[in-house]
Amino acid sequence: MVMVAALIGWVMWLVVRDMRRLLRWTQRELNEQNACAASDGCVMDASARPAMSVVVPARNEASTIARCLDGLLNQTLQPREIIVVDDHSTDATPHILNQYARRHPDRIVVISGRPLPPGWVGKCNACQQGAIQAGGDWLLFLDADTVPQPTLLQAILCEAERDRLDALSVFPFNELGTLAERLILPAFFQFAWTVFPAAQMHDPEMPWHTVMANGQCFLFRTNVYRAVGGHACVKDQILEDVMFAQTLRRAGYRVGVRWGGQHIRVRMYRSGAEIVQGLAKHAWAGRQAGGRRAYWGVARLLLTTLAPPLALILTLLQMMSEPNTLHAIAAFIAALGYGASWVFWRESLRRLYRLPAWLTALMPIGALGYLLIALKGITAVAFRRGVQWKGRSYL
Repeated sequence: MVMVAALIGWVMWLVVRDMRRLLRWTQRELNEQNACAASDGCVMDASARPAMSVVVPARNEASTIARCLDGLLNQTLQPREIIVVDDHSTDATPHILNQYARRHPDRIVVISGRPLPPGWVGKCNACQQGAIQAGGDWLLFLDADTVPQPTLLQAILCEAERDRLDALSVFPFNELGTLAERLILPAFFQFAWTVFPAAQMHDPEMPWHTVMANGQCFLFRTNVYRAVGGHACVKDQILEDVMFAQTLRRAGYRVGVRWGGQHIRVRMYRSGAEIVQGLAKHAWAGRQAGGRRAYWGVARLLLTTLAPPLALILTLLQMMSEPNTLHAIAAFIAALGYGASWVFWRESLRRLYRLPAWLTALMPIGALGYLLIALKGITAVAFRRGVQWKGRSYL
């Protein structure tokens, strides 16, 4: 009885900490109006702004690239140039890119990707090639499946200038369509924000080993990007964004991370198969980047998401089989723990993903599903089978 109470009490404390992190994360959203108003160096006159180049690596993005380019073309703060690197696509991506380049020859530059050099990850290779052509003072890397809202470039530049950052990474609002996306991806992000606590990401002076970043939307001062060697410094990393941010911090640069739900959207995966491939690809690399914190992330996901409903079910069964006061108290305490977990996941799904309340009851299934996918990715690499992503194999 005492052990059950102590365990549930600990779980509730962890859940309360997760809730505080969630609130701190969502309350510090990227906001171009507040940023510009508070910054002496962020001039509203676009003609006086530093120039920004946007690089979009694209491999087999026929279903998403148009949304991305339309969003970039409709920015309130226009970029100096939009450079799209076609990374040997085998679908209709090259045709779509050529159409956009013909319609907007003064704004969009399309580059055919160079062959993948030995030891390079495909995305790093494409980003490096695009960056070589860029002429802006700031360099924004944007994934082809993102949908930038009209305020994105102004918001991210103002925020970086206000806080005197050398690099700024933004997390988009995630569009979750299928049931698999709605269950598994929130569990994955909760794991990631445990390994790299999101609430601490607002501190540009954080220790290098705690830094994370999101390569879907990653802004650099161009001179800083080139000073560390560009993507060549992380050329063989699957989690190139996290490793790049840690490289910058070790070199003494200021790195920031923000929640940008109003300014950029993304749909990362569109089927269960894509989820398995994509998250398995991240699992091994995430374990390496996160070190021992990755094991704590798994344990915490188990404790705060899977343990509460299991404890409630077990204590209720015990109370029904042997009705007595102690068993009733144990069931009550377990119910409190499950209630705390429920409240956290309800708020997380509502604030971050705008999902209905009934999905909260299924989050233990989502957490278990993510852990199984992560185990699949780790064992695949450990046994040298590799993981697959967009026709390429990674070990």
